[in-house]
Amino acid sequence: MKEKRSVFTNSDQVQPGSEQKDQAAEFRVIDKRHFADIDSIPAGGAVAEKPRYPAFVEELMAKLAETERRFEDKRKQVDDEIAKMRSRLEADYERRSQIQKKDLVLPFLEVLNNLERALDTAQKTDGTEALLKGLVMTANLFRSKLQALGVEAIPVLDQPFDPNLGEAVGIVEVADQAKDGLVVEEVERGYRIGEQLVRPAQVRFGKLRS
Repeated sequence: MKEKRSVFTNSDQVQPGSEQKDQAAEFRVIDKRHFADIDSIPAGGAVAEKPRYPAFVEELMAKLAETERRFEDKRKQVDDEIAKMRSRLEADYERRSQIQKKDLVLPFLEVLNNLERALDTAQKTDGTEALLKGLVMTANLFRSKLQALGVEAIPVLDQPFDPNLGEAVGIVEVADQAKDGLVVEEVERGYRIGEQLVRPAQVRFGKLRS
């Protein structure tokens, strides 16, 4: 029996595994979705992975993030409490200020009432005596209200001129040497509350005639 010769040469024979290698080399997946950036895909197709940390490091990082979140919440809470406290203090200050104004104004309303009564009586009776009497009573009442508040007049007449208590608005020549340097005229009365000067007196003091 004659042997059959193969018609294939050595170059035509397929080496085992060579076909699979060619297919693997030619096979490549390209993402054509509209949001995929083809140019950014590495040539080798490798995707960068996020760095991995040891478990205890990740646990510490998680605790740190939780601490920062709690701190931020606490800060906001403190800011809210401070804002509310400021609003309460401002409201309380305004309320106290109004009460003090009321207590300060109330005594003067009584003085105004007496002054209005005096004027009304003077108009009805057409007499200056009633008006004068009413004004004197009103002035006395006004002084008593000031004294109740601790306000007192500063006595300056016939006293040596004191620039800490009064303002000199003029000089009066005097023949009496005893009145030299003394206050001889009170133009406007001064007032004080305790040691605190409310308003200095305006005075004229004597100067010995040369």
